[in-house]
Amino acid sequence: MSPLHLATHFLRSPCPNDLAGRAMLTSRKPRSWLLATLAAVGIGASCTAVKEDGAIVQRVYFGTGASHVYVATFDDTTGELGEPSQAAAIGRPGFLTFHPSKDVLYAVGREREGDSGWRGEAAAFQVDPIAGALTELNRAATNGAGAAHVAVHPKGTAIAACNYGDGNTVTLRLGPDGSLGGVVSDVPHEGSSVHPTRQGEPHPHSVNFTPDGEYLIVPDLGTDELVSYKFHAESAVIERVPDPQIRVPPGSGPRHMTFHPNGRWAYVINELASTVSVFEYDASSGAMNDRQVIRTLPEEYEGPPNTTAEVLVHPNGRFLYGSNRGSNTIAVFSIDQSDGKIAPVEHVPTGGDWPRNFRLSPSGSFLLAANQRSDSVHVFRVDPADGRLEPTGGSVTVPSPMCVRFGPTR
Repeated sequence: MSPLHLATHFLRSPCPNDLAGRAMLTSRKPRSWLLATLAAVGIGASCTAVKEDGAIVQRVYFGTGASHVYVATFDDTTGELGEPSQAAAIGRPGFLTFHPSKDVLYAVGREREGDSGWRGEAAAFQVDPIAGALTELNRAATNGAGAAHVAVHPKGTAIAACNYGDGNTVTLRLGPDGSLGGVVSDVPHEGSSVHPTRQGEPHPHSVNFTPDGEYLIVPDLGTDELVSYKFHAESAVIERVPDPQIRVPPGSGPRHMTFHPNGRWAYVINELASTVSVFEYDASSGAMNDRQVIRTLPEEYEGPPNTTAEVLVHPNGRFLYGSNRGSNTIAVFSIDQSDGKIAPVEHVPTGGDWPRNFRLSPSGSFLLAANQRSDSVHVFRVDPADGRLEPTGGSVTVPSPMCVRFGPTR
């Protein structure tokens, strides 16, 4: 097969390296020739799923409460999770995300700043598409302590981050290579709510661009609001939408959110109340209209005190998952395709303690649950018919895992 025909064949695949690996196994040409061919036509440099010894391998990255980002291999066909190794050094890289079109990973963490305490920071890393290694591009301050979350604009022009401790949301422009510029917007949150120890001041916990990129929604655990910002694409400046902001029931403590693949429904997991709030997003105005609130625990639950952490929609849009810390379970819900409302399916033990985060594999066939306090990540198979989870028996050790992110499969 000529280089041109080979390249054309690969371009038909959503993840060219999968086909590249297959060609490497069957072609008489050396592997180096095939990689050079792909590079010459711009293929292979933006996909972290590769063939190794005949198996399709996906890279998965772990943000931690320790001093490194970790990386491991994952087979999205069998569910086999490789032994993690250190990929990049950064203080407490609690949350990770990827650029939408470049091989760049972003992490938010913290570094000690003399005797004045901790300084929040964001870091950009170039991803080696073959080995999965990370090379630091640069770092930038997030202008606050306790950097908790990071998100990239759908067009890849900016990132947003929030500082849980100092109660502010920031945006930073991105360079052509995906590197970080300085802070463009730095907006403090204001207010409080009813919880006596957790809601005396603002605590923004996640940053979420709407699917159309027009707004940034920031769940604030301390004020029981989803603070809404208009995003200005040219400048990466955010402008707070006039009050009233989007409210959840007092004492809820909104933490993370996720959008349905259709872009119309949004789901917010409430840490303090152990509930999920369902909203309908109006792209014409940026409004989030509440539709439902439902518990993440069984009605008869009488176990340890519980807080929630992560919420995700399955890629097929039919199932929703949320993590319970205390009961140490993943709550599984079905999604009504007519209105986005959810109904309980089951509650599955995560195999460890304090499931702070989890992630569905790119195919949607597996779920990886990160148990922060037991230093473990466990693998579950997803039933495609009803979304139920079954442990595969696979698990690895990661120090204080706080975030799971699969590398891009473009």
